[in-house]
Amino acid sequence: MCTIDGKLLAITDSLPGARHDAYAFRMHGLERYLDDTTLADKGYVGLGLLTPVKRRSGVKMPKAVKDNNRVINGLRSVVERVIGNIKTWRVLHTGFRRPLDVYGRVFAVVRGLIFFAASDPL
Repeated sequence: MCTIDGKLLAITDSLPGARHDAYAFRMHGLERYLDDTTLADKGYVGLGLLTPVKRRSGVKMPKAVKDNNRVINGLRSVVERVIGNIKTWRVLHTGFRRPLDVYGRVFAVVRGLIFFAASDPL
């Protein structure tokens, strides 16, 4: 999670297995902190957040809906940049080659370093 100006607020713990965004949202209890003014991508549709409208198969979207989606996606580009910067940490964007039981500790250390670097740039 980050603010609209790109300030990193939170990085949640990973969950075992391949999980959908909505599942992780519920498991981490994020609904306590977020509401219908929170921007999110289409993986969070139906959770009470502000998401782009999904196009139905064979149905043409009205121009107003397309324009609204464009605005939401434009604002969300900040979030995608923040996520991209986090993924530059090599341990997070390559296959993890250590025993899986140490992944949680490694992830916690990297998360701490990311917040340290974000708060005090060199």
